[in-house]
Amino acid sequence: MNKKILNQIVILTLCNVLTYSLFFFYRVFISRRIGSVGMGLYTFGMTLYYLFYSISSGGILTAISKYIAENCYTVGLKEKVVFVLSKILFLWSIMIAILFWILNPFFCDFVFTTPQLKHLVYPLIACVVVVTQSAILKGFFYGIQNPTPPALAEVFENIVRLSITCPIFLTVSTSSSLDTKLLLSFLGILIGEISSLSFLWISYKFKYKNPQILINLSDIAEISSNVFKVSIPLATASVVGMIFQSFENMIIPKTFEIIGNTKSQAISIYGIINGMSFPAATLPLVIINSLSIIIVPTISETKINTKALNSRINSFLLLTIAISLPVTCIFLLFPTQICNLLYKNSQAGVYLKHIAPAIVFYYLSVVLSSLLNALDKANFNFILNTVLTAARLIAYIPTILLFKSEISYIWISNIFALISCIIMIEKISNLEFEFIIEKRIIFLIFQFAVVCLLIFTILIFLNITSMQVFIILFLSGYSLLSYFIFLYQKRRKEK
Repeated sequence: MNKKILNQIVILTLCNVLTYSLFFFYRVFISRRIGSVGMGLYTFGMTLYYLFYSISSGGILTAISKYIAENCYTVGLKEKVVFVLSKILFLWSIMIAILFWILNPFFCDFVFTTPQLKHLVYPLIACVVVVTQSAILKGFFYGIQNPTPPALAEVFENIVRLSITCPIFLTVSTSSSLDTKLLLSFLGILIGEISSLSFLWISYKFKYKNPQILINLSDIAEISSNVFKVSIPLATASVVGMIFQSFENMIIPKTFEIIGNTKSQAISIYGIINGMSFPAATLPLVIINSLSIIIVPTISETKINTKALNSRINSFLLLTIAISLPVTCIFLLFPTQICNLLYKNSQAGVYLKHIAPAIVFYYLSVVLSSLLNALDKANFNFILNTVLTAARLIAYIPTILLFKSEISYIWISNIFALISCIIMIEKISNLEFEFIIEKRIIFLIFQFAVVCLLIFTILIFLNITSMQVFIILFLSGYSLLSYFIFLYQKRRKEK
């Protein structure tokens, strides 16, 4: 991995650590003010927002960064991309925001059966327009491989959100209702996004103070077709995913009710799992997200160079595995302590313990998906995500009813994360270039991980919580296996 990419990873990682820490603090602050039921409603509101955000600008950031990176030597192209798409997508996002406003009562009344939300999500409707413009500018900066402005914009966003929203919360929290608190939570999202867009726009204008742009119809047609042919499959996948997420938000709490919980308890359990436990498990994704963001432009830039392509793919995959394994051990050893520290909620720690064994698969799926997008396999990603999401949603209901436990919901998610990784690695291994780390080596790693996953499952099922010795053996065995794999690769290269 060359120095330029390492510098980008370091910058993004440092900024992402700060960004995620600030946003995570915001979520923890919010969760303590609105409680587990409020977090369930907050999850429903954000799901609705992400659905319309995906329709408005899903895949745009990736498509723009890919297009600019592939045409980095074309003079004036990147400025034209920003100019053309900012106008087209502004009109499009306005239309989607209006659609959001019209359909909001239907979703809140009939899909989520949470009518109190329909008067609270108006800040998120405005967010759709703001975030679409931000996606264009972020795609521009990532395309020219200058990740600093987008990274700093996200830091600035979270600082502004915390500095404005938290004091308001502390002022009115003792006398305000849950509805007021939820409205303030969503308003904080809007305030942060406006500040992020302002920072990005100032950074862009500082770099290109008065760009002389000559646009004709052929430029508009070319830019639009090249960007949208990448963004539409990604946006479609994102929209389908959010539709399935909406169904999940509607079905899973109802299923929890069937197995003996009240409606309030069902929403609370769902809110703890998706608003506390999963966010805690994915907090270290800040580093993985740094990788996934720069994968598209860096891989797009080197697709004609097989040696460089192999090197970067191998580095991304192995770094992801190296990060996820220690994280798995930490969350297995101290799930309750972590969740008590963050949320003052020990039940979130119980769920986190069940999520932890599959962390490596959740992390790898993020990187593998970005690799496939960079290698022009966005359509494959769309089909895979759609099929697996539908199958997972179907599998949730009988499994929860059979075992009469919300833990089944987590383990179905874990199993499908594993399946997704295996299929994506199989696809990458069979693309039209020589993949240095051979497919059987990758599957050897996965077989080892699956064995560990099964052992963790047995230990958890038997209520054996003292796993320090096993984890030491796990890391030792994995390190030994990795050593022999690299030794094998080195000897093959020497031949």
